[in-house]
Amino acid sequence: MPGFHWSGQRKRRPREHVIGDMGMNFLERQVLRRGHQLVRVPQPEYGTDALMLHFSPDSREIENGCVEFQVKSTDHLSVVADGLFVTCAVEMAHLHYWYWEVHHPFILIVYDAERHRAFWQDVQAYVDECPNVQDAGSETVVVRIPSRNRLTLQAISLFRDMSLARTENLS
Repeated sequence: MPGFHWSGQRKRRPREHVIGDMGMNFLERQVLRRGHQLVRVPQPEYGTDALMLHFSPDSREIENGCVEFQVKSTDHLSVVADGLFVTCAVEMAHLHYWYWEVHHPFILIVYDAERHRAFWQDVQAYVDECPNVQDAGSETVVVRIPSRNRLTLQAISLFRDMSLARTENLS
């Protein structure tokens, strides 16, 4: 094109986007390895990044229920209480929505990009155990996730079991 002079500078991809995709990929790989499906939310709203549809391990038929996730990725994992917990800040509005409005398991995932590992917290159980967390009076709350809650294949199976139990209780 005549008269066009390219400066040589192109758009750059922020590190936050890279590790965000890495965190979703880590979760998706675990879900797929258990024979389930992870559906990413095209435009994440209300703090939901993905849904897991689960299938019977024996018949591979789809089962009733699902599991919702929010994935937080970081290069600098916050560890407290001599390594017993990792922490993650979430919006209070999201916490309220996940607890009061979501009727299937909602799992908060914290992905440690530096060590390629992830931790999880069942949000509804967390609020049940720490009811005062909702009364913090701030826009964000720090959620403590036990470091023993590693995102593994066994965790994915546990999420399926939680979903089946919740679906059974709603019937």
